[in-house]
Amino acid sequence: MEALHIASIFLWIAIILLAARSALLLERVGQPPVLGELLVGVALGNLGLIGLHLAEPILKNEIIAFLAELGVVILLFQVGLESNIKEMRGVGVRAFLVACVGVIVPFALGTYVVGPWLLPGLGFNAYLFLGATLTATSVGITARVFQDLGIIHSPEAKIVLGAAVIDDVLGLIILAVVSAIVTAGSVSPLDIGWITAKAIAFLVGAIVLGQMLAPLL
Repeated sequence: MEALHIASIFLWIAIILLAARSALLLERVGQPPVLGELLVGVALGNLGLIGLHLAEPILKNEIIAFLAELGVVILLFQVGLESNIKEMRGVGVRAFLVACVGVIVPFALGTYVVGPWLLPGLGFNAYLFLGATLTATSVGITARVFQDLGIIHSPEAKIVLGAAVIDDVLGLIILAVVSAIVTAGSVSPLDIGWITAKAIAFLVGAIVLGQMLAPLL
């Protein structure tokens, strides 16, 4: 049985890889392959909605989950290799402004418009969480799109990637604040300052240590 289980895992890995390769068809119509890969993943993961439960074994498989997370780590590592701190610093102000818009607008729309409209009758705390969720972005997918299009070194791509990094930091702060409001009923300015300080310290520390250790490594 163990051998059969391992064989089924390898079979599903092959199916996933073949399905992902079929996403290259989108490249012929001018779309980045990662879009097709995402669509294939969504399709495989939601076959149960149309009564097909063929892909159920892979949804809870620990090995495939590990490979998926490893793939994300490798993708982010590739993005880091192609990123230059000095160049990113050059678009810092514009990236920060884009990130602010990319956080404030989704949060406000999710909390006050989309939540009450699509999910009427829920408490305000639920709408807060919905708004906080919509502030999240994906640096990895964003970078992969630019990489597929061959424009990852363009000024526009650097602004978007810089904004995505800042967006993640701001999104974590908002999520932490919203969690504190929901659990404790309120949050003090001191708590917000401490959450913000930890997020910024982690980002700055990662950059500084990376600059120091990268040449040695």
